[in-house]
Amino acid sequence: MYAGQFLAGTFPALHTHRVNATYAGIAVLVVVAAAAAALLRWPGRGPIWPFLAGLGIFGLVALQIALGFARVLTLHVPLGIVIILGSLLLAGWSWRYRQVRS
Repeated sequence: MYAGQFLAGTFPALHTHRVNATYAGIAVLVVVAAAAAALLRWPGRGPIWPFLAGLGIFGLVALQIALGFARVLTLHVPLGIVIILGSLLLAGWSWRYRQVRS
């Protein structure tokens, strides 16, 4: 919401977007996603690719932050969409995942 306001010309919304994005990125990607992927892999003996995908998304978020501070909006905006889409696909997979018992 605040990113859209900034792009529409409401420049004070940029600060709010930055603060919200920082807290959301830390809370969701670092704490929740990393912990869930690690627990799925090691105690749960699940596949390793969700953990690697989480690391990849984390790297993309770091790039997203750098692009945002550099004001490279032509890459920052589409990358944000890719991050959100990738995160949603990973979350959707995690809800459907059932471990195959041997």
